[in-house]
Amino acid sequence: MTTEENNPKTRGISSKRTEDIVRIINEEDFQAFAAAKASVKDIAKAADICLSGISMGGRVIYVGAGTSGRIAVQDIVELDPTYGLDSKTFMYIMAGGIDALLKSQEGSEDDTNAPIDALKKAALSDHDVVVGISASGRTPFVLSALKFGNSIGSATIGIVNNKGSIIEKEAKHCIVLDTGPEVIQGSTRMKAGTAQKLTLNAMSTTVAIKLGRVYKNMMSYMGVTFNAKLKERAISFLMNEFSVDRNDAVIALEKSDYRLWAAIDFLKKVHGENGNPSSEEN
Repeated sequence: MTTEENNPKTRGISSKRTEDIVRIINEEDFQAFAAAKASVKDIAKAADICLSGISMGGRVIYVGAGTSGRIAVQDIVELDPTYGLDSKTFMYIMAGGIDALLKSQEGSEDDTNAPIDALKKAALSDHDVVVGISASGRTPFVLSALKFGNSIGSATIGIVNNKGSIIEKEAKHCIVLDTGPEVIQGSTRMKAGTAQKLTLNAMSTTVAIKLGRVYKNMMSYMGVTFNAKLKERAISFLMNEFSVDRNDAVIALEKSDYRLWAAIDFLKKVHGENGNPSSEEN
């Protein structure tokens, strides 16, 4: 596994000056972006697989352990406030459960029964999509989930950082992010984790866009009432997009029960697509 190899470019890093250490890490990080860029077609196909499952009433279920699991959880928990996509659409299964988010549960990644139990509890169906994330490409917890998904006909997607892994062979579709040896040997929380985050960002955001949760490039299903910052963001969106003053933007939100997408529809009818008076008012 290349992610476990010693990186010749970082030999002797422990004796470098602070600024040189940071520069080396930064230079190596670019490989994460290159790996994601090289996998654009595979990421796009994964997004389409997820959309197909969702269109049939299924869910996208991320499965991961350790760093991969925490990155998966981070992506999932932000989808509801950002795009209004809750656990009926995206959910996660983390090795070690909630406790593993706060404190490492290293032994949990070898548990092959827990992911099956969790998927059964979630009533996994053949409309669901199981996405297994693993830097090594052989994490038993993730592999077990993919095998169970395959056994009942679910779509399965692997996201790994090593070529030719067992997960690449098991998943029906796989995204291989070749990030190479880490700055610190075996520390896949670095480049491998960064590439996984880039991939999940791109995949889930593409799904949200295709599901109509974005208006132009605005988060039209954003949870406006969660805090003052989001409310102000929504007001700013409406003011800038439809050339209305603050009062009109607030009224639109109030009339729409603070559902931003509904406020957008309201202002489109009143002011037109780009802030010009609609034909109904002429």
